[in-house]
Amino acid sequence: MSLAADFGVTLTQHVLRKQRLHPTATGQFSMLLTQIGVASKLIAAQVRRAGLIEIWGSTGETNVQGERVQKLDRIANDTFVEVLARSGCVAAMASEEEDEIIHVSPPVPDADGRIEPADYIVAFDPLDGSSNIDVGVSIGTVFAIYPRLHQGPVTPDEILRPGREMIAAGYVIYGSSTVLVYSDGSTVDSFTLDPGVGEFFLTRESMQMPEESHVLSLNECNAPYWPDWVAPCLAQIKGRNDATARRVTARHIGSLVADFHRNLVHGGLFLYPVDRNTGRGKLRVLYECNPLAFIAEVAGGAASTGSIRILDLQPEHLHARTGLVIGPKADVALAEDCVRRYPAST
Repeated sequence: MSLAADFGVTLTQHVLRKQRLHPTATGQFSMLLTQIGVASKLIAAQVRRAGLIEIWGSTGETNVQGERVQKLDRIANDTFVEVLARSGCVAAMASEEEDEIIHVSPPVPDADGRIEPADYIVAFDPLDGSSNIDVGVSIGTVFAIYPRLHQGPVTPDEILRPGREMIAAGYVIYGSSTVLVYSDGSTVDSFTLDPGVGEFFLTRESMQMPEESHVLSLNECNAPYWPDWVAPCLAQIKGRNDATARRVTARHIGSLVADFHRNLVHGGLFLYPVDRNTGRGKLRVLYECNPLAFIAEVAGGAASTGSIRILDLQPEHLHARTGLVIGPKADVALAEDCVRRYPAST
């Protein structure tokens, strides 16, 4: 048996196989996904070596979110930008670490002097959960891909769009293994990096989120700041545990992408409600909520603010935030019902 047969389908093979199902495809989308895979490998290598080459800790800078920039945040951000800018597929990017839109120079003309315009815009969080870097907890990259609306210079309206206009989204987890999950809107597929070979191999195909929550993912120390609807919602879910069985347990990693991935695989509900005092959410619409909501819906789940479908939100600016409830449809619907029953909390 050949080595290829032992390992199975690579990310590149999988993307190209899907491209063949779309006769009008230009190949840019396939190129973009494979280049995201390249960027992820480079970031994974830096994450594994962080302690050895002393790239833990803060750079001393503060980003637009008012958060301390970790050294690996900056490395991951610069890696993603440089790799995607060279791909020839991306006209602009929006990063959680950057104040403004990142405009990409037009591609170089080919041998016949023709320029194939870049078809896509990418929004990404280069290193989600970076507060966990120094303690060896799983962290990740999250990305969303949008098609261009028009040719010429990229305008803000091409980035400040509802998530339903995405054509693909995904994330990468850097943990006990490096896992890349993406969806093109038809399926959700998962790939695991074999560091010895340097390739992502398909390990979970056509993933579906379990219909029941076996896990609750939230920071219960934030209870004093929750809206009124959260406590009765949690009480109903926790009430599924009785003398005969424990059907729900709590697991909260503190890296959204890692919490979401576990819940996608095993079934669970993630909640990060808005702050009852400020009415503001914590999580970013463009870089975190939209891509994960896209994946959740393709996998049969749902994502909501508690009152609005996440993918219907119209972001007002690059770093807009919101509350998030994401997981199985029935439990997201339960949260929305609790919001309606406790209107003072919205």
